[in-house]
Amino acid sequence: AYDEDDQEYKSSAGVKADQYFVMNDGSLTITNSGQGGKGISGDGPAYFQGGTVDVTVTGSNYAKNSEDSKSAKGIKFDGNIYISGGSISAKASNHEGIESKGKIEMTGGTVFAQSKDDAVNSAGMTAITGGQICAYSTGNDGIDTNGNCYLEGGVIYAIGSGGAEVAVDANTEKGYKLYVNGGTLFALGGLEKGSSLSQSCYQASSWNRNTWYSLSVGNNTFAFKTPSSGGTGLVVSGSSEPEVKSGVTVTGGDQIFNGMGAVGASFSGGSTTHLPGPAAASCRSGTNQHPERRPRFRRDRLENPKRPAPDGGGRSPHREHLQESGPLPNHHRPGLQAYQMGETGGGIHPYQPV
Repeated sequence: AYDEDDQEYKSSAGVKADQYFVMNDGSLTITNSGQGGKGISGDGPAYFQGGTVDVTVTGSNYAKNSEDSKSAKGIKFDGNIYISGGSISAKASNHEGIESKGKIEMTGGTVFAQSKDDAVNSAGMTAITGGQICAYSTGNDGIDTNGNCYLEGGVIYAIGSGGAEVAVDANTEKGYKLYVNGGTLFALGGLEKGSSLSQSCYQASSWNRNTWYSLSVGNNTFAFKTPSSGGTGLVVSGSSEPEVKSGVTVTGGDQIFNGMGAVGASFSGGSTTHLPGPAAASCRSGTNQHPERRPRFRRDRLENPKRPAPDGGGRSPHREHLQESGPLPNHHRPGLQAYQMGETGGGIHPYQPV
């Protein structure tokens, strides 16, 4: 609808925050079928710290002309998005599932984001250091970052639609990079070309549709159910060499990711998937430097002086203010072979050892 006071077109939202949004506990369920509508939107930062959020947006995008348009998105904030706890499900039929016009930092919680566009999108940096996340796109990238993307912990299940649309994408066109420094990764559709992998990654050239896979890393085993379609190539990574089986039977445990994942379950049967590797990508030839660490940064402070900072301690563990003016230099860990990503993404291609 056209707002005469603000002289602009506006769309509906289940929850609209003018300053900041905080979810600590309880349950929030939103369904929006309006044209250009949102599930949750805000002008400032968002803090997801607990509780359960379930957002479904089925409306189409609205476009009167190139200047007057509204996109139907699940969760969209103009500020940074911080996820440290709780459960989030955000499904959008036509545009992003979760989007930040700033940065996204995930340190805990469980997230399922599904969209025809990017499942998870940030205009700046994305950093995942904990929690569990599934980013599933049927028509674009699983995780799309327009800055540096850091995977350093947690469990990451990312699905890209194929071709140029990969499981995890960073803005290499502007000199940024995907850094895989830790965590457990199961990626369908490959990784961004030129990615820097200080934690070894392994690739299978194909995967089976609508099939349960088990991924074992050390004493931990996770289960992921593949969709009916997606990009070619499977890339996995963990703190130690992973073992992957296809066609397993999953019993018990807890279902996550809208039924596309399971933790704490028992597994039987299946066949072992051959994984060539290991690989450490985008090394600078002739160097012997340690893996880059992403800059630490301070969370935004809530403006209500009566409410403590969302981390509960008045100060985020990320002490230093982020200064991300451009890409970080390449790096590699001594002793690993060097590989570089394919020119169109979608997998890892062997290169000569350095």
